[in-house]
Amino acid sequence: MLVQKPIAKNDIITIKLTTGEELIAKFIEESETELVVERATTMAANPQGGLGLVPWMMSAMPEKISLNKSTVLAYTQTVKEIADKFVEATTNIQLAP
Repeated sequence: MLVQKPIAKNDIITIKLTTGEELIAKFIEESETELVVERATTMAANPQGGLGLVPWMMSAMPEKISLNKSTVLAYTQTVKEIADKFVEATTNIQLAP
């Protein structure tokens, strides 16, 4: 059996909303009614046919976004390769391969 560590502050998570949207964001905290994240992004196709990360809310302050948990179907840790791309895209830090 694979044991998965609990989600902790600053982990990169993937969130599936009731609208069908899938977000990738940095986990900050949660309460009974809210899931608080930072720098929420979504994947979008680029002109070359590949995928890239774009801000989920273009005009919002990215440091703190509160999601009503009634709109969240599921959330979990993001796979390492995509989490690394998220960190690179949102911080301009290049991670070693």
